[in-house]
Amino acid sequence: MAAAKKNTPARGAKGVTVARDAWLANALADASWAEADEALAEALIEFAELKRALHKEPETLGMASQALARAARRRGLALFGDVGATVAFDPAVHELNGSSVVGARVRITREGVMRGRDVLIGAVVRPARKVAKRAPR
Repeated sequence: MAAAKKNTPARGAKGVTVARDAWLANALADASWAEADEALAEALIEFAELKRALHKEPETLGMASQALARAARRRGLALFGDVGATVAFDPAVHELNGSSVVGARVRITREGVMRGRDVLIGAVVRPARKVAKRAPR
């Protein structure tokens, strides 16, 4: 009977090792998915820029667009921010394009990517320029 009691802690110690190994495997998997999500988020942004540059969307481009959108949707990723839109600056969702914010309003120059409410890549913005008023003629 004494031997049976000695084996019980050994099983518990083995269980702790297994739990630690499982935790490490999960942490590595999460890190791997995070890297994959970041790569997919960057691809979404670059593809959106490509579509704008081409102006026309041939059939092949349309199929690639659908495949990329489907992959993003499966991972819960979505583009946000309309390029050219003027919005209030929010440091939580915007990245400045090499300048400082002059006013509270900024113009979006590149979309960002979110998963739910988490920002993976912030929308790139620059200070919005005020439209100069024209003198009456």
